[in-house]
Amino acid sequence: MTLLRILIIILCFASHSFAQQVDFQMPQSSGYKGVPMELVVVYENIQPALNPTIPEIEGFTIQRLPNEQTLNETTFFNGKVTHTIKRSFTFILTPKETGVYTIPTLTFIVDGKSFQSTPHTITIQDPPTGGALEVEISGTSGNIYLGQPIDLTLKIFIEQFTDPSLGITLNARQMMSFLRGNLGIFNDALEEGNRQLREIRGKTKAGIPTTFYELSVRATAWPETSGPFKMNPVSVLMNYPLSLKKVRGFGLFGGESLEVTQFHLIEAKGEMPTIEVLPSPSKDQPLWYSGAVGNYDFRVIADPTHVKIGEPITLTMRVTDRTMGPINLDFLSAPHLDRVSALTEHFRVPDTPLGGITEGRTKTFTQSIRPRSDGVKEIPPLPMSSYDPISKTYQTVWTKPIAITVDTVATVSAGDLIGDSAFTSTKTPLTEVDGGILANYSGIDLLNSQRISLSPRLLLKIAFPPCVFAIILSIIVYGKRSRKSKRSAKNRINRATSSIRHAKTLVGECQVQTLSTALRELQMLKSESNFSKEIDTLLSRCDAMQFGGFDDVTLTTDAETLVEAIQ
Repeated sequence: MTLLRILIIILCFASHSFAQQVDFQMPQSSGYKGVPMELVVVYENIQPALNPTIPEIEGFTIQRLPNEQTLNETTFFNGKVTHTIKRSFTFILTPKETGVYTIPTLTFIVDGKSFQSTPHTITIQDPPTGGALEVEISGTSGNIYLGQPIDLTLKIFIEQFTDPSLGITLNARQMMSFLRGNLGIFNDALEEGNRQLREIRGKTKAGIPTTFYELSVRATAWPETSGPFKMNPVSVLMNYPLSLKKVRGFGLFGGESLEVTQFHLIEAKGEMPTIEVLPSPSKDQPLWYSGAVGNYDFRVIADPTHVKIGEPITLTMRVTDRTMGPINLDFLSAPHLDRVSALTEHFRVPDTPLGGITEGRTKTFTQSIRPRSDGVKEIPPLPMSSYDPISKTYQTVWTKPIAITVDTVATVSAGDLIGDSAFTSTKTPLTEVDGGILANYSGIDLLNSQRISLSPRLLLKIAFPPCVFAIILSIIVYGKRSRKSKRSAKNRINRATSSIRHAKTLVGECQVQTLSTALRELQMLKSESNFSKEIDTLLSRCDAMQFGGFDDVTLTTDAETLVEAIQ
């Protein structure tokens, strides 16, 4: 009985809406030729799968949007709960011609039930303006050389819009806000704010005088390879306004704002210029040329200028772009100094590519060179070449020669290496004391009382042994650490000794590299040996032999003698 009462109460205070209906929503009674309008069909409380269609309507093209919108509504009224499920389908009707048209009665059948719309009359007019939109691209075209920039300017012309009913004209920024599309290489420049807006007078394609807003955007691109330069086309879309309305804001100080009530989509495309990127010509191209195009200044600083054979000299090269206009030094490379015969004849020059540091219009490179002999008196003039696309010739800037001093490498014999390391021992004579142990002390104090009394002196004597113990313990710990350090040093000396002995079985550059590594191992023990000067001398001889072409037949033997002396 209780369950029955509950069911009755539920049925009294809740009702499930099973009422089915179809609603047609098309509030516009007028429109413009070519401007899309919406017709929405709303199904209420209809669950089966739906695929509504609209028959052809004279004067319109019809397209249904692919997705449906679903809305669940729950209402409470007089203690009753009502559930409604609405499913909406949107159709786009685009007028093809001007005139007065009637949307006829539309019939939809669902679950065997027929639903009909009422006829709807619409007046179609020509748009108040064609909304002229034009795109123009100018700048670099034809052939350029790799290393030259591509400078392009995009200009977008938008016809000014005035709402005749409100007498309001939209300004340039308001009109530009309706733009969208793909601007290609101009996208980044536009985001960076590299643009200009101005108002100009002109004519539409139909020859009608009007006012345009001109948006000008400049962009620069730098080709990375030769060949056709590919650029994405520029396509500009715009929702051009057709009518406005004033909207009142919320609150006391809300004010009024403008809202576009109708617009139509217009499009304009810009033709990108055809550009072919050419490599620098091979005719008359200098050997050290590294791809620079334009006009450059070249300066070199050498440090140090006083070295030994095989020791490095650092060349700091500063390349400054003197070309007018925008620059990009990311792709600028240093001149190939390893191809300058006047330099390689007396110096060893690596052929590896150099990285540089860019600051403003200057890029700095560093290069290490090593003199081959002590007869070198200067670093010869160094060249920097670039291709001038205007004169179509190569231009070379030469630096001035830099005076240097190169010393020969000092050689030491095996005897010299250990001559200063001999140690002589000197015997210290002992002094004999007469009287034996009794000679240590004698006097009448031996008869004094031996009774112990706590005095400051006695307390000092009591505290003395623990202090001595602590000192001895510290000495023991320090000794262990010292012995450990000596064992580590000895192990490193042993490793260096093995490497030097192994070097005797090697030849050429491998032998010199092995000796250098072993001697630098010993160099780390300078504070623990008396042979730091001799090690530095042998390392200089290694550099001279490795980088300066110095022939040193006794280097291995002298190195072996040195490690034996160290041991």
